[in-house]
Order: sequence, then C-alpha cells, then structure tokens
Amino acid sequence: MVDPLQELRDVATAALAPVEGELLLPGLREPVEVLRDAWGIPYVTASSQEDLWFAQGVVHASERLFQIDLTLRAASGRLSEWFSELTLPADRFARTVGFARIGAAEAERWSDASRAMMRRFVEGVHAWTRTMPSPPLEYGLLAIAPELPEDLGSWAAAFAYVAWGLSGNWGHELLRVHLADRLGAETADTLLPPVGPADGPRDEQGALDVPAGSLSGRLLDGLPRSNGQGSNAWAIAGAHTSSGAPLLANDPHLLAQQPAAWFEIHLSAPGYRARGVAFPFAPGIAIGTTAHHAWGLTNVSGDVQDLYVERLDASGTSAEFDGAWEPLRTHEETIGIRGGDPVTLQVRESRHGPLLEWSTVGVAGNEFAPLEETYALRWTAADGLVEPETLVGIVRATSFEEFRQSLRGLACPGQNVVYADVEGTIAYQCTGRFPIRRSGDGTVPVPGWTSQHEWEGWIPFERLPWAMDPKAGSVVTANNRNHDAAYPHLIGRDFHAPFRARRITDELAASSSWSVETAGRLQVDTVSLPARRILPRLLETTPKGEDARWALEALRAWDGDLRPDSVAAALYEVWVGTLAEALLHAEADRDTFDRYFAWREAFACSALPELLERTEPGGRARADVLEASLDAALDVLRERLGSNRDGWRWGALHRVRFAHPLARLPGLGALFVAAEHELGGDEQTVLQGGIDARLGFDALVVPSWRVVVDLGDLDRSMAVLTTGQSGNPASTHWNDQAPLWAGGELRPCPFTRPAVEAAAKDSLRLLPG
Repeated sequence: MVDPLQELRDVATAALAPVEGELLLPGLREPVEVLRDAWGIPYVTASSQEDLWFAQGVVHASERLFQIDLTLRAASGRLSEWFSELTLPADRFARTVGFARIGAAEAERWSDASRAMMRRFVEGVHAWTRTMPSPPLEYGLLAIAPELPEDLGSWAAAFAYVAWGLSGNWGHELLRVHLADRLGAETADTLLPPVGPADGPRDEQGALDVPAGSLSGRLLDGLPRSNGQGSNAWAIAGAHTSSGAPLLANDPHLLAQQPAAWFEIHLSAPGYRARGVAFPFAPGIAIGTTAHHAWGLTNVSGDVQDLYVERLDASGTSAEFDGAWEPLRTHEETIGIRGGDPVTLQVRESRHGPLLEWSTVGVAGNEFAPLEETYALRWTAADGLVEPETLVGIVRATSFEEFRQSLRGLACPGQNVVYADVEGTIAYQCTGRFPIRRSGDGTVPVPGWTSQHEWEGWIPFERLPWAMDPKAGSVVTANNRNHDAAYPHLIGRDFHAPFRARRITDELAASSSWSVETAGRLQVDTVSLPARRILPRLLETTPKGEDARWALEALRAWDGDLRPDSVAAALYEVWVGTLAEALLHAEADRDTFDRYFAWREAFACSALPELLERTEPGGRARADVLEASLDAALDVLRERLGSNRDGWRWGALHRVRFAHPLARLPGLGALFVAAEHELGGDEQTVLQGGIDARLGFDALVVPSWRVVVDLGDLDRSMAVLTTGQSGNPASTHWNDQAPLWAGGELRPCPFTRPAVEAAAKDSLRLLPG
C-alpha cells in the first residue's frame, strides 16, 4: 500500500538544492564558492559584492523559496490568492495599513547603492526559480506556481511587514480607550496611569497606591508593555571573561515558526566579510560578526505609532483640520480570492495616515476585531524603514564611532544595538526614529482635527541613548527602558518590564570569568524575579483541605525557577491565571479581561505583586480571593494533566510547537511539524517563553536564534537556530538543531578561513550561465 506521506517526502526530496558539484546560473558574472558545514550553514565567497548579493539570493531561495514567497504575499495583502477567504481578514488589514504602499515609497527613497544591492539579491532569487530541479513541495500541495515579484517595492514591503510586529503602541492606545468605555474615564485614568520614569528599573519596594485591605478595588493596575516580542543582548568586557576579551550574547525573541525566522550564513567578498543571520527575503547580515566586531539587537519598544481620532464630513470623504476640510486620499485595493470573486476595498487616508477599521487581537496578531471609532494611524515606517546599504556600513566599520554612525539607516523598527570588538570595546546605541510631539505623550488617541498634536520631527540621532565602555564592565538590554529619569526626550512609555535585564545584570556582576559556555547557560536561565517577589505573599494563604496544604508546601520549597520539570512552577503559573480571573472579575466582562490579559506581563510582573504587597495580610477579601483562586488552580491542573501530581510539570503545560503554515492541513502534521518541546520560563525569564493567556499556556514567543561571540577567538563562537537551516521537510537540516535548542546547547560557528575549510562537508561552485 502506498504511503501518502512518503509520496510527499519524495516530492520534497526532488526539490532539494544541490550542495555538491557545479550549478550554472544566468546573471552571475564570476564563479562563486558555496561551502556548507555539518548543519547546512552556507559559507559564500564571491569575487565582488554584486555577485555576493546575487549568490545570497540563490542560496536563500534554494532553502526558503516558499517562505520568501509567503512573506512577500503577506506584506502585499495577496494571501487570499492562495488560501481563499481564510486569509481575507489578514489581506484586508495589510492593504489598509498599507505595507505595499510603504514599501513602494521606501524603495524610491533608497540610495542607488541600496537599490543595486537589493536588485542583485532579487535577481539571484529569480535565477534559482529558473534553474531549480523542482518547485518546493508546498507549491504542489496548493496547486500553484512560484510567482515572486520583480519590483523592489514589493520586497521593501516585507521590511514594513516585519517592522509592524516590532512597533508600538497603537494597540495600547486602543486598550486604554476600551477600558475607559467600559469602566469610565476616571476609573480608566486611575487603572492605567502614564508609565513614567518610575516604571523603568527601580527599587524593588516601589508600589502602586492600592487602598489598604482592598484586593480588587483597582481592577487593572498596570498595562501591557509592548507589542514587540522581546529579546536579550549583552556584552561583557574582557576584564570579566576567562579569555580576557569581550563576549557578546544575543537571543532575539520572535513568534515560534517553521521554517526558522532567520537564515544563518557566512558571506565573503572584497570589502565585506561577516557571519550571522539574515532576513530570508533580504541581502546582507542583520545580526552578526566581522573580523573586527560583533553586534546584537533587541527591540527598543519605543512609541512609534499614534492614533488620531478623525472628524469626517457627512460624506466621509474629508477630514477636519484646524477649521478646514481636507479631502481624504483614497486607494482602491482589489484582493483576489481563490475560487471566488475579487473583493474591492476602499482605503481612506487622512494627513495622519490610513483610517483603520480593524484592530488586532492577541499575541500572534492574526485575529481581528472591528473598531467603533474613526482612527487614523501615524507610523514612523511611512517615513523610513531600513536602508539596505546600512548593513554594509555596519560590517565595514573599524571602530565603534564608525559603527555607530553607520546605524543611522535603521529608521524603523528602532533597535537597541549592543557592540563588542577585538580591541576590547563594548558599547550600546539606540537606533530608530522617535517622534517629537507638539503635545501629549502618545499613550492615548488624540484629536486629529487640530494641529495641537502633530509631530514636529524626530529625536536627533545624536541625542539617542548610547554608551561606551561603562564602568560596570557590561552593557545589557532586554527591551527595558533604555535611559534614566534625566533623559530629556520621550522615546516611549510602554517598555517591557525590567526583570529580564535585572536578572542578566545581577548574574553578570556575580562572576569575572565568563566564557562562551557560561554565557550560553545564562541565555536559558529560567529564574523568575517576579515569582520570587510574589511567592511570600502567596504563601500567606491559609490552606483549606489536603490538596491546598500540599500545594503550599511545594511552593514553600520552591526557588522561583520555572524549569520545565518543576511542579511548583506549574502551580505558580496556573495560580497567577486564576488570581487574575478573580481579581479582574473576568466573568463580568470577558472581552475586557481577554484584551488586557492576553499579554499578561503587566499583571504577572507589576500589578499582582504590588497589589499583594499593598493590601493588609489579614484582610478577609484578600484571604478569600487567595484561597478560592488556589482551589481553582488545582482544579485546572487536575483537568489539564490528570490526578497524578507527579505529572503536574510546568513543561507539560508550557510547550512550544514549531509548525509550518501548512501543518494545519489534515494529515500533514507528521510532515510539517518540525519539533515540539516542553519549555521552561515565561515572559520575564531570560529564557523567553511568552504565552497568549487567553489561549492557555503554550509558548508562542521564544528565542529565535541564540549566539555567543568570543571576540578573543571568533572560531570559539557558538549559536543555534530553533529547528534547522532548511525549509524543506525532506532535508536533514529541516530540524537537526531542534534537540540542541531544546536542551539549551549551542553548536560551533567557524569564522576564519581555516576553520571554515575544516568544518566544510559540501562544496558547490556557482558558475555564470
């Protein structure tokens, strides 16, 4: 009997890229060498940068063609041409925000050098589609053919699409409005105070003003910190390492996905040599290492989005501004629907940006809810994204000052850039465009019919936060507030809570002999500082029954480490959820609760500990809620994991699944699910394992790549991807790194030519065709 899955694997095998011998390619000017190591990481050597970008396009497409195609379609709002009405809401949203329109304008702004660089990469992708042995399996399953655009605007739109997931804070503004509508403006103002300097790193004793004896009177003390998923990066000076040279560590946090979010590659040509990770749809190295320096990135979580409430005329074709009516710009967007009639969408824009009709819901951002007000979105991406030649300047720099100046081309999304070099320098630079507002702080929507709330330019690059060789001997960034209270400019109010940064900083200060191995272990640290703060208050609960007594004893012996094998960690995490439901009266207004608690960081890291610290320990309201919510947590664990307490591990609840988008098709899970693991940590442990609390405990946000660079010997550097290098399920590199990633391990990253040659397992020559 024929095995259907084996037949599909055979089709996927036919599409595998050649890794040995020679490959003729039209458009290539000189021969290019492509070596690959045991993990399938390519090492590309060209005689010119023009051929290097072309070859990079060939190599990316040979491993990730469908991923590239899918990203470009998502950015252009063309998914429904493949997936019919299933993806119409996503296409409608993409067309409204205008990723494609932003991309077209961005490509026009690019310098000649950037356009040439991007053009050669795109030519390389198309050269592969003309010479590939067979289309990737996905095309056959969907009965479609590869159809990648030629125009650079469509490729620039992918930068806008990525920037959207790392930008803020329009969703927070909507949350504040929603709470005001449901609870009243005065209550909402009390529940969601502006996040000022005190909400950054501060003394552990800081607390909100909660009435004594009241546990639920404040309802929602705190707010989500950022729509950006997060990341950690740090550099350690040589005085604190075992080698005497700096170390740099980075683990960008993104939504779990398959294929991996990044394409790992080593690129070499005259004037350019770097190793690291690239966007699958773009040339150059985004995060990486040169012979002179290394750099890592985390999201700034700055406020680069504002909502304006627009006052329209009766016809809905003009918006009021300073007493006059300004005609709206309109864009007719036609969305093709597979198997159905096209859908025409009229997108309207005011002077501030597109008028939104839908908001996103949840951590993944793939659910949509209708808006009741007329909001226009002002987003810095409309004024600039990423200049591709910036990625060349970053590599060519020979000092931190040169490196720093090269970062001016990173406009959106704003990134915290951590730096270390072979000369011993460690440093930090904030990048991005952050608006200077005529009035207001960007935390709530503002009237669009008056000029009082207009943007008046950007914080000058020279005035963005930066540091070089700090006395502490380390620089640390984990999406926390990146400046002190004396900083005179407003970057944002919605930074992530500071606990990951604190944990890293505390650990770095505790040793002066850091190595690649010990830094790698810190990247997978699962100690929760919020849990350590909350736990003593939870332990004041009076148990009612044997199960509650057992639970409190388990928690009393717990050290706050959210290891996947920890029963106490599962008790704590589930109890936090049932406490939230009780304190926030979830059943009275489930919609409001879900909107707030989906991103539960604010509650778990800020509101809950401060509520518990400020209420009277002996208060009856507090005791009743703690006792009832503990019983509810035990009920959840019994329902989810059975009656055997030994099976109540945090990892049994908190799992991560790396699944291809087509894994949801019936019968294809065995082929397209690359890995599934139990995972420790949560939103504010160094090992990120963020969840959407509406949906359960599965980890959605995780480290997308972990790397530690040794500036004393670059060949000692190590890294790991989430699953593997290849996007082809028939490849041995589809998920060969998954066990390392799950086990907290790293693999070698050879950099120098002798080390690369020693590691090479395959050799392919690309020849002009």
